[in-house]
Parts: sequence; structure tokens; C-alpha cells
Amino acid sequence: MSVFPPVAELVPHESPMRWLDEVLDAGETHIVCGYTPLADSPLVDGAGLEAVVALEYMAQAIAAFAGLEGRAQGLPPKIGYLLGCRQLTLHRARLAVGVPLRIEVRRVFGDAALGNFACLVHDAQGLVAAAQLSVAQPGPGMALPGDP
Repeated sequence: MSVFPPVAELVPHESPMRWLDEVLDAGETHIVCGYTPLADSPLVDGAGLEAVVALEYMAQAIAAFAGLEGRAQGLPPKIGYLLGCRQLTLHRARLAVGVPLRIEVRRVFGDAALGNFACLVHDAQGLVAAAQLSVAQPGPGMALPGDP
């Protein structure tokens, strides 16, 4: 049993677009999440799924990190925005169905409103993807284009 809350309480995505199974570890500047793509997962075809989807797994792990931070302050999960991706490296073209993934993100700098994260995705064979993501989560009095 996990000592962390269910991902559904941390990430403001509904199934089937919530692509994390659980939080495995977390601290002040990092989170580690697990996810196993299944045959009925979105974007899966007969050959598995494109490795570039790891970028969304990274972004959702950052959302879970933000959800944990907000939860500690009694706040519900909030929508965030992926602002940019630097240095995305894919170490293979496809990911296999049924193979567990480990998604690791570490805040390099920033705060609850704007941050930069170093991200890694591993499977049993090793590193699948690495990237540096910039994200924003507007707070009170802040808005991004398209916000109500």
C-alpha cells in the first residue's frame, strides 16, 4: 500500500487521459511515478506506442508533484501548462505494452507558479527518454491566454 494519495487526487485529468498509476517516491524537489501502458490505453497500437508519449508522462508527473505541494496547503489539484521542452532525447522509437515505466522528475528551479524540471523515463531495459520541461500553474490574480 502506498503512503502517497492516489494519482486521481493529485492530477486534474480524468481516465483514460490520466497516464500515471501511482506515486512511488516524493520529496521537496522531486517525485517518482509509475505507469504501465496497457493494450486498451490511448495511443497504443499493435506495435506498442510511440516513445514521444513519454513527454506526456513527464508532464503528468510534474502535475502530480504540484498536486502534492498543493495538497500540503489544503488546495485541490489545478490545471498547469507545459510551456516548453528542451533537450528531449528518445532512446528508442517505441514503448512496449505491459512494461512498467518509472517516471522521475526533479525541480531544477522555480516555485508553485513557474518551474523547470529535469525528467527521466526508465523501463526494465534502461533509459527510455530524458528532457527538461518548463511549466506554469497560474495562481490567484495570474492568468494565461485562454483562461476564463
